[in-house]
Amino acid sequence: MPRDDQAEVETARRATDRLALVLEDLGFDVGQEFPGLHDVIDRRGVAVVRLGDVMPAIAERLAEVLSGLRG
Repeated sequence: MPRDDQAEVETARRATDRLALVLEDLGFDVGQEFPGLHDVIDRRGVAVVRLGDVMPAIAERLAEVLSGLRG
């Protein structure tokens, strides 16, 4: 894997870990409420972070938290 691609993979991995920790700090049960949260190389070969399927009530809670952070 080229060095730039490897860096992107590591960035996606770190971002996924950070996102999981922040969600936990905000009171979400990541294992239950975001079971599909993971990093992956997509079909185009691009490193991405996927949240997975999220129940509507959880998405609403997340939107409320993010809206509150925005001010």
